[in-house]
Amino acid sequence: AVALLLAPSLAHADKLYDGGQIDHGVVVEAHFGSELVELVTTGTAGTTVSTVSGVQGGLFGGYKIKRIIFGLGFDLARTATGSSTGNTTTSAATTSILFSPGMRVAIVRSADKRVELTGQFDMGFGTTVGDGVAPGESVFRLTYDVGPGLRYWVHPQFAFGAFAGVAGAFAWDSRTATAGVPSTTTSSGLTSIFAQLQVMGVF
Repeated sequence: AVALLLAPSLAHADKLYDGGQIDHGVVVEAHFGSELVELVTTGTAGTTVSTVSGVQGGLFGGYKIKRIIFGLGFDLARTATGSSTGNTTTSAATTSILFSPGMRVAIVRSADKRVELTGQFDMGFGTTVGDGVAPGESVFRLTYDVGPGLRYWVHPQFAFGAFAGVAGAFAWDSRTATAGVPSTTTSSGLTSIFAQLQVMGVF
């Protein structure tokens, strides 16, 4: 009798867990990374090359169905600058907000399904606000990242991952016309080799 009562729950558990990892559930991912090589293009300065920028972090939430994880990422970055000349001190701070729909796919798995070769693609849309944005000025941002990664499931519900690929960031800065000054739009683009570490939980 006890076996008959437990049979439905055991069958459910078989469906819920797929080898060394949970089969489906709500995903929460925290990540941080950095651009290793950057190519920056602007309308007036041409193209410049730099290496190793600052560390960036963000959150990604979504849902896992077998090999596929889809969801929405959120990234927040704040930049502050200041200068002092004699008795005059100036400062400005800007905050960049970015929402990124994305997908992670397990391409190849080990036999125990604890190690995976993954593919990742995110597309972000956002803006920049703050003291560094003048009245009548608007900034639209478009980003993407794509590339392979590795993921290791230390527990059926928790995994660590590493991702490396190509990332792009583009911005369009528009200013409305003011007295004697026509409206203007400037653009800039950044393409980089990107590396990222990830911590994921599935519930």
